[in-house]
Amino acid sequence: MRKRKYIIMALVLLASLTIAKKSFAKYVMQDTLAIGIYLDKTPPIISVASDGRTESFQELSDDTIKKKADVTIHTSDNVQIKQNLYQYHLSDPNFAEAETQEFENGKVFSEEGFYKIITVDTSGNQTEIIILLDKSVPDVCVEYFKRGEASLLKQTVATTKSFTMQNVQNGIEENIAENEKNSNEIVNEIIQETEETLEDIEEVIQVPIQNEEVIETVEFAEMQEAEETQEIKKTEIIEDEIMLMSVEDMYVGNETEFRNALAMQTSVIHIRQSIDFSAPIYINYAVTIVNEGLTNSLRYANNGSFIIVQNGGSLTINGMIVDTNSFGRDGIIAIDIQSGGYVTFVNSSIVDAGLRNTGILVNQNASLLLWSCEILRCGYGINLQMNGNLYFATQEGRSNNFYANATAIFVDNFYGTCNFNQNISMHDNTDYGIHIAGSIGNINISAGNYYQNTYCIRASDIKNSTVTISGGSYYSNGWAIWVGGNVNLTGGLIYNNYYGVFLHEIYNGCFRMTGGNIYSNTSSAIYHKKTNDGGCTITGGSISGEIYLQANNNYVNTNSSYPTLTITPSSYYFKRKLVRTTNNSTANSEISKVTVTPKDSWYKYADNEYIVLWNGGNVIVRYKDYSGNILKQETLNGTIGNKYSITPPDILGYDVISIPANATGFYTKQDIFVDFKYDLVNVAKVTFEDLLSGVTSAKYWYHANAEEFTGEGIDFVNGSVFENYGYYKVVVRNGVGLEKEVKFVLNKNSLIR
Repeated sequence: MRKRKYIIMALVLLASLTIAKKSFAKYVMQDTLAIGIYLDKTPPIISVASDGRTESFQELSDDTIKKKADVTIHTSDNVQIKQNLYQYHLSDPNFAEAETQEFENGKVFSEEGFYKIITVDTSGNQTEIIILLDKSVPDVCVEYFKRGEASLLKQTVATTKSFTMQNVQNGIEENIAENEKNSNEIVNEIIQETEETLEDIEEVIQVPIQNEEVIETVEFAEMQEAEETQEIKKTEIIEDEIMLMSVEDMYVGNETEFRNALAMQTSVIHIRQSIDFSAPIYINYAVTIVNEGLTNSLRYANNGSFIIVQNGGSLTINGMIVDTNSFGRDGIIAIDIQSGGYVTFVNSSIVDAGLRNTGILVNQNASLLLWSCEILRCGYGINLQMNGNLYFATQEGRSNNFYANATAIFVDNFYGTCNFNQNISMHDNTDYGIHIAGSIGNINISAGNYYQNTYCIRASDIKNSTVTISGGSYYSNGWAIWVGGNVNLTGGLIYNNYYGVFLHEIYNGCFRMTGGNIYSNTSSAIYHKKTNDGGCTITGGSISGEIYLQANNNYVNTNSSYPTLTITPSSYYFKRKLVRTTNNSTANSEISKVTVTPKDSWYKYADNEYIVLWNGGNVIVRYKDYSGNILKQETLNGTIGNKYSITPPDILGYDVISIPANATGFYTKQDIFVDFKYDLVNVAKVTFEDLLSGVTSAKYWYHANAEEFTGEGIDFVNGSVFENYGYYKVVVRNGVGLEKEVKFVLNKNSLIR
């Protein structure tokens, strides 16, 4: 019995040694206890069936298995499968926070994304693989836009994956909901805090408000009592002064007191408050009217002339406002200075007459001296007639100011002499600054600032007299100098106007320039319309800008001295005399000092003088971009009545998008403007994307005239820009072998705006 026991032990030991080897066997011990032992070190097998093909995997693999069709998973083991597991994630191959689930053998996976398949047998052996299922072709997008500009239009030719759009939509809805929630909470908090604050404020201010009513009542009563007392004392003082004052000096506060003062021929009348007058005032002795307040005025509420200064009368207005505008009457003369009368303005006096009234009329042998005044809102600020006298002076650095009138100064039927020799300011007058009409006198303008008037200086119908401009600044006007007679320019600055000098054709006389500076005017430095011989003579000064010769047979006479000029003829039959000389060599020498635009074949010698024959019309052709900027411009000249036809040229980087109706026509007397419209050329930008398996190949084919594509294609990178007009084919392949083919055409109609 003991021997049998030892034999069994020896057999068990032998079996243990044998099992330790990597094998599988069955040992039968006769006459002993039978024991069966299995050792399994073989991993299970995962079979992946997709698109008619099956692959088997038994070991852990780092490579992702890419498939483009539904996947069926089968697992098997040499002994037995214990568990089949999988994880799924839409786009993350690391399976962040992915849930692990069991599946039955033979399960079909059809949703795009990443799958981790884990199979474990009963011995604990495990096989793990990662499968990428991508059933969508790549996304390809063609964008058309203008060269050098931001993208204007997208043409998506493959639909973005639905799961991506769904996630974005879900995210937007969640954010909107969260924002609404937060906004409502914030608004409720603000409302609650505001209500609490208002309650606190009401409690704090309730009592002071009640007390304030009492305080205001008491203060008002005290102030009223003080004012009444002060007025009584003031009245007593004034009455005493009137009683004690001589006729040399009186204070007045109404029309009756004022007329009494005039009747007593008081030398100085003090105005202690504004006075309304119902009838004219006549001045026939020397009197000074002084303002004793800041804004006291003499106001007139009737018709005709208000203040009439007669022969022998002398009126000095000191710091007063003469107002005939307040009552809205028309046809009034605020101050009528008759023959022999004399009026002086000092200490910033003001005349406000109304736009249908005259401020000051200076008649025959009358005189007006302006030391320091403002004349505003008048039809005529000053009307200077016959041989009236107008003088200017400066008081304590203050000059005279004319603004917001229709015409600041109207010189009408004048035969005297007037010198504008003070630095006056004349601006924002709706018709004229200085208008000289029907006169034979002499006007000399040597100083002043004249700006933002419609017509700054207008000299019309000047008979046998001259307007001389020797100084001053004339800027930002419509017409700076309007010439309808003899005007001499010897100095001054004329700039930033629409017209610098405008020469009107219906009046005789001449514009002569020997000095001054004309520059930076919008339309023309000189717009010349006069037809009479010698209508424009320029022998000095400086001109920068165009001299436009508009009328028939007019010209610029330069005599023997030639400033630098730019002559721009219009499209009319013209004979333009530029240089008077007896020989061609002199003409060549002198004409070189004058720039003629255009020159070329439009000038020649004739009749022993250098002339320009402008015997045709102009067609001005402008090639503009989409925004209206001129890319190129040219002028065509031809005989009036002849036909012209314009073919738009190729401009690098641009397409013609609009041909005007007058691209073909006939030359006329007037300039013809032909505008072609261009736009930047179109380009195409191609982008591609595959969110799951990635893009492995991108090629394109091109043909200029048709969809005829041969060869293997040309590789291109994401975001490539194509500029050649023609036909394109694009093929993009992803990591699972799916392809997207796109065909498109690029031409000037690909993007029209």
